[in-house]
Amino acid sequence: MPFQMGQNWGDGSMERPYVICHILSSLDGKINGPFMGTKAVGELSAEYGKYRTKMNADAWLYGTTTTKEFTSFRRPVLEKTGEVPDGDFIADDRAELYYISVDVDGEIGWESGIFRNKGRTPAHVIEILTASTSAAYKDYLRKVGVSYIIAGGEKLDCESAMKKLYELFHIEKVLICGGGVVNWSFLQAGMVDELSLFLAPVTDGSSGAASLFTQLPHFTEGKPVEFLLKEMEKIGNGGLRLDYQAKNRKV
Repeated sequence: MPFQMGQNWGDGSMERPYVICHILSSLDGKINGPFMGTKAVGELSAEYGKYRTKMNADAWLYGTTTTKEFTSFRRPVLEKTGEVPDGDFIADDRAELYYISVDVDGEIGWESGIFRNKGRTPAHVIEILTASTSAAYKDYLRKVGVSYIIAGGEKLDCESAMKKLYELFHIEKVLICGGGVVNWSFLQAGMVDELSLFLAPVTDGSSGAASLFTQLPHFTEGKPVEFLLKEMEKIGNGGLRLDYQAKNRKV
């Protein structure tokens, strides 16, 4: 059977969402920097957005840094609190779309449990925390109506996070859209099934910019991950869409 974008592999026995890492990068693997303002990226980003919509995911997942940018670096206003009930908090498990953010240190300030961004469907917010995230932050999320799940003790447990998203929120397909640390964390844990990479014919040679996959020694251990190329398409004036299967994916 020929491969189709967003197609699930396996026998359908996965007890977690099907996960696609959907990213636009420069030729040298950067996902932000001066190159983002070029004509080449402008043309390709329109197609990138169309494919994101076409994948029809139940949720989009981002890392802490990217979410801070989306929320204008708003800080949470925490109050002194006693004990917060153990476990996860589900404010809405029937949303049309979910916005998921990894935020183990409890740094993101939300005004409500709904994330709104121009041109996108409003999405219910789910935060991925750990047992070590402060009780004051968990209490804050409850008050503003943001759902959260506990995945790991001190460090993020990506597999546990995905299983809970499936079991508690009925999420069957997730797009991970950056940044580099969250991309790598879920990939290295075997939780990425597919890499949908839009490669722009441009580079700016900048240092310090975020990369497609970034390992932080204190966050995850790194082992090389190989991919199987399933589809390739030229887009516009020199752009490429590359679709890969991650060979380490857990099913």
